[in-house]
Amino acid sequence: IRVFIPVCASIFFIFESDVHCVYTAYEYGHKTFQKQLFPNISNASSSEESLCETNTSSQAYKDEQVVQQVVARWGVYINLAQGVPLVFSSLLFSSLSDSMGRKPLLFIVAIGFFTKQLLMTLAMVMEWNIYLFPFFTLIEGASGSWITENAIAYAVVADITNAGKHRSFLMTLLSLVSGTGFSVGTFVSGYIVTEIGYEYSMAVSCGSAGLAIMTICFIPETVSKTQRRKSNFSSIGNLKDMIQFYTKDDPSSPNSTRFRYLTAILAFYFAMGAKFGAFAFEVFYLLGPPFCFRPKEISIFETVKTSISKLVVILGMKPMQRCLMDELIALIGILSCTAMFVLFGVAQTETFLYIAVAVGCFVSCIPAILRAIMSKMTPQDKQGVLFVSTGVLFGSIAVAENICNLSSSVIGGAIYSETVALYRGTAYFVLTGYLVLSAFLLLAFIKNDKKNHNRKDYIAVE
Repeated sequence: IRVFIPVCASIFFIFESDVHCVYTAYEYGHKTFQKQLFPNISNASSSEESLCETNTSSQAYKDEQVVQQVVARWGVYINLAQGVPLVFSSLLFSSLSDSMGRKPLLFIVAIGFFTKQLLMTLAMVMEWNIYLFPFFTLIEGASGSWITENAIAYAVVADITNAGKHRSFLMTLLSLVSGTGFSVGTFVSGYIVTEIGYEYSMAVSCGSAGLAIMTICFIPETVSKTQRRKSNFSSIGNLKDMIQFYTKDDPSSPNSTRFRYLTAILAFYFAMGAKFGAFAFEVFYLLGPPFCFRPKEISIFETVKTSISKLVVILGMKPMQRCLMDELIALIGILSCTAMFVLFGVAQTETFLYIAVAVGCFVSCIPAILRAIMSKMTPQDKQGVLFVSTGVLFGSIAVAENICNLSSSVIGGAIYSETVALYRGTAYFVLTGYLVLSAFLLLAFIKNDKKNHNRKDYIAVE
């Protein structure tokens, strides 16, 4: 308890701080570019109707599409600034946590968040150039971001527990805490922006990062000096192990494992790619016509969307597993997400968006089930008790998630920027292609699994 409670507190504040910062920065960016590109329209408008023109042939509508293109391109720069260094820093820091200990690296990540958000707060107050924001985000990416913090937090839990139900329970609680932090950050950001302003909202985000630093002070180091001396640091060696995991068959398994691991990790990659890609532009999509959400309305909508899908996982996962195999549950999640994206793409009213959220309520089943599928077919000695890069399976999933986060965020933002003037929902339709690929890969996995199962009934004749 002495270790677990401060770990949970630090994770809560990191996730709250991160998502709070993202929503505030994106909404601030949209408002700033709107003022810079069309100052007369922004200053002359006494109501928001003139900035929310739905007539596609009107000048006001065309002006808003220009704002959408510019701000989406700016969002791509931010995602690149975070994602490129993060691919390397997350692998490096996760490996270093074995030889240096967990606590110093938790501090590095939290300080990176605090520094970035402090600079963004100053930029809003002093009205610095909006294109400095990607450089501030570079600090977060280089310090490991939420991905490294999350991985090392799981490592701490693994350090203080034995393999079994107790560890699974604490890791489930940690996941619930991070999800709560995400929801709180989403919900609170819009209200603060609406009531007192962007700079105050970013200052609160910075304060959350500061609280994370304070709570990390109370986390005891869980890797002893003896264990640190025994640990040999090698990011390249870890990377080789991960590659071999997917390119060589497991000699202890009677059937080929390479095809199953590859199809599972690729299904995971494309499913998460659709999620990260949509997150890169969804705020801009909701800020523009025909919805023209205010920051408070975005917070409510995104909180409802996240909470419903999490609730389905918490309450519905066990009953579904009694009736269906895991692969079918993942497939249902992918089909649910595909339908949601299609409905988002064609939506013209707020009601239609909430219908899409209800249809996509199974979306959170996808990552949880795909991780479980890969874990089930992996021997215990290759699971990796640390859940970071020293653990082959979960390390490879983390690396895939990092690369996916970088590529999909950039692709999603770039597609939205280039197609918003033609049809606003095009980016959602393109991302459904990712989900279709994921569904086909999952079907191939199921077919291969059945084929291997049938082979068990054959009798070898010599």
